[in-house]
Amino acid sequence: MRILQVRFKNLNSLVGEWQIDLMHPAFASDGIFAITGPTGAGKTTILDAICLSLYGRTPRLNKVTKSGNEIMSRQTGECFAEVTFETQSGRYRCHWSQHRARKKPNGELQAPKHEIANADSGEIFESKIRGVADQIESATGMDFDRFTRSMLLAQGGFAAFLQAAPDDRAPILEQITGTEIYSRISIRVHERRRGEREKLNQLQAETAGIVILEPEQEQEIGQALETKQKEETDLAAKSAETGKAIAWLTTIDGLKTEIINLADEASKLQGDIEAFKPDREKLGRALSAASLDGAYATLTAIRKQQAHDRAGLKAEEEALPGLESFARQEAEALKSAEQQTARTKEDLKSAAPALQKVRFLDQKLADQKKAVSEGDAVSERDAAKIDADKKALIEAQKKRSRAQETLALVDRYIKAHAQDEWLISGLAGVEEQFGGLISKQKEIVQKEADQEASTTARELATKSLEHCQKQSGIRKQELEDASKQLQEGKDGLRQLLGDRLLREYRTEKDTLLREMAFLTKIAELEDHRAKLEDGKPCPLCGATEHPFAEGNVPIPDETEQKIDALTRLISKAEDQESAIKQREEAETLARKNLTKAEKLESAAANDKKAAENALAEVKDGLVKLRADFAERMQAVSTKLLPLGIAEIPETDISSLIQSLKARLKAWQTQVKKKADIEKQIADIDSEVNRLDAVIETQSTALAEKLERLDTLKKELAAGSKARNALYGDKNPDDEERRLNKAVSDAEAAEKQVRERHNELQQKSNTAKAHVESLKKRIDLREPERRGLETEFSAALAPVGFSDEEQFLAAVLPSEYRAVLTARAKDLDERQTDLKARQKDREMRLTTEMARKITDKSLEELEPQFKEHQEVLKQLRDIIAGLKHKLSENIAAKERIKEKQTAIEAQKLANLKMNQLAQPFRVNVFKLY
Repeated sequence: MRILQVRFKNLNSLVGEWQIDLMHPAFASDGIFAITGPTGAGKTTILDAICLSLYGRTPRLNKVTKSGNEIMSRQTGECFAEVTFETQSGRYRCHWSQHRARKKPNGELQAPKHEIANADSGEIFESKIRGVADQIESATGMDFDRFTRSMLLAQGGFAAFLQAAPDDRAPILEQITGTEIYSRISIRVHERRRGEREKLNQLQAETAGIVILEPEQEQEIGQALETKQKEETDLAAKSAETGKAIAWLTTIDGLKTEIINLADEASKLQGDIEAFKPDREKLGRALSAASLDGAYATLTAIRKQQAHDRAGLKAEEEALPGLESFARQEAEALKSAEQQTARTKEDLKSAAPALQKVRFLDQKLADQKKAVSEGDAVSERDAAKIDADKKALIEAQKKRSRAQETLALVDRYIKAHAQDEWLISGLAGVEEQFGGLISKQKEIVQKEADQEASTTARELATKSLEHCQKQSGIRKQELEDASKQLQEGKDGLRQLLGDRLLREYRTEKDTLLREMAFLTKIAELEDHRAKLEDGKPCPLCGATEHPFAEGNVPIPDETEQKIDALTRLISKAEDQESAIKQREEAETLARKNLTKAEKLESAAANDKKAAENALAEVKDGLVKLRADFAERMQAVSTKLLPLGIAEIPETDISSLIQSLKARLKAWQTQVKKKADIEKQIADIDSEVNRLDAVIETQSTALAEKLERLDTLKKELAAGSKARNALYGDKNPDDEERRLNKAVSDAEAAEKQVRERHNELQQKSNTAKAHVESLKKRIDLREPERRGLETEFSAALAPVGFSDEEQFLAAVLPSEYRAVLTARAKDLDERQTDLKARQKDREMRLTTEMARKITDKSLEELEPQFKEHQEVLKQLRDIIAGLKHKLSENIAAKERIKEKQTAIEAQKLANLKMNQLAQPFRVNVFKLY
């Protein structure tokens, strides 16, 4: 960024308009120049003009707003600052200005204006205050803070730095340049460096605590392991041989015992077989009898069939005489029923001519009665119709009188409200004018509401401004308190550390830690011996007497005491640094809060001014609206005077419009009503004439109908008398139904008797046929029965039976026979299995005896085997312990290797942190 031209007006002591052209050869050729002059000459004002034109604020006055401008020259009404500069993206002109009302020295401050434009073309890029700030930062790459740090030092800031003590220069220069972040980075870097160094110390201490075997110890353990493993192999072989001999002896004893048990089992089985012997004989006879089951079943079946047929023949022969007697009785009943049916049919035939004549007379009388009834009904209807028409005529005459009266009332209304006829053509225009009045009235109401809202907004803006001003004062005090507490914390840290730096104490502590670790390795037992106390047990052997160190009392370790003192000092200093860091954050927050409060104060002042302007505009608009409303109201009142409306209510114009519409509607309704009534009277006159003619015609027709009806009634009386003389009061249809029912009943009775006769006749014939059939079957079956009995008797002897009675005694039920068969089969199978097992065990015993594995007894071998197992267990425990020691040693070596790798990696991390901390050993302004 390069500043090309500065132009300003009425800033501080430089009243009037000023311009500095930095493109002049005098500036361009020399390159470096100074602004000099006595105090108050305006040197800083030039720098303020640059800041003001770019950022609308200065290092001394912060932002210049509508609520206050301390940079404007006294007794002037306006000021501005303008700077032209160029960057790699182009040439720009940035202009800031502010003036008082009407540019009078005593006028109220107006809102400042700020814009940025193209210096060559004059094109304005942005004219909003916030937008200009963004454009400046985009073009230059710097906001206000970065600009004042890199391009401009605030007045008095550098002088304070030069005059300060060495320890105070850092915070001063950090404050005026905004480089506090580097101090915080330095602190974090050194904290990280300390942490990495502590990790390395911890790894080294952990490595020193890992114990491994010496090579000689490892070799001895290996040799011992090899010896024990050989002993274990030899003893395991001997134990296996002994175990094999014990198993052989155990097997032989088991086989002998099993042979004895099988002999006992054979004896018990033989007893079961002897006990089953009677049942086995019974089963044999039953099986022999079972061979004749088929022949005996056939013989038994034919015997049963023959006996059944003989019993049936006897029953049929005994029932046949009764059936024949019943059949004869039913034949006589059938003959009587046939005679009764013939008689009822003859009665029906003889009554038919009389029934037909009476039925003809009844039909004629019914027709005459119907004609008389219809004549009476028609006469009554015609008479009722004549009466209704007479009543309608009277009602029509009354209706015409009422219509005449209503027509007179309508005529009087039309005459009394003749002026309302004007509304037919004039209401639309009046309604339009009323619409304009209502619209204006709404505008007035809205303006009044806006006026009230603007008044409220002005009051709220005034209160908000007072509150913001109060908050700005509070925030300024908070910033002063935070700055004071920060300085006190830094003074306390400086007093705690004295003339040395915290890193020097940390370095001294690290040196002592390394020295203590080194001395610990060298001292070994001597150091432990020096720490023994009389009367207290040794931590290694537990003895309370120490002949090699009598009288020795442990001397406090000075190195440990120094380390503890340094640790406490460093911890306290670190706590103090943390507190300082928190106070720095508190100061930063207080400064941000102050800036925010000042922004809110400026915004509140702008809101108040805007509210006042809005209130003035609303009041002016309200006056104009009310004047226009009054003029329109007068014009409408003039039109409505002929209608009797002298005054228009401002608060209820809509109801007046509705009233006029109602008057117009009432007028139109009455006019229409008059036309409707006149038409109604004409219709009533026509109806009266019609009713007179209809009544006269209907009366003549009714007289003729009554004369014909009287003649029909006389003919009906004569016919009724002749019918009573012929058949009385009996109904021919009922009489005919009675005769037909008698015929039907006789026929049904005849049919029933005939069916019973036929059924009995059929049963008698069937019984006779069945008797003959049974006799024939019995005669044919008898030779077959005798032949089967002969064959069965001949078959009994070969199977061991002398006669049928002996055969039946041997027969057993099939279920019981199956149970005995299963029992016999089970005993046979058990005997076969037992013999096979006895033979197998004897052969196995002979084979085992031939092996002859040992001559010793089981009592000799078992103690020897037990001893071998116990010795083997001890050897295997020893081997496991030796293997564990070797595996632990290998694991310890691996852990040492891992720790050494980690230590090397940590040393590399420490080296990187030392290199990273090197630029911060002497910070820009402060040592850590």
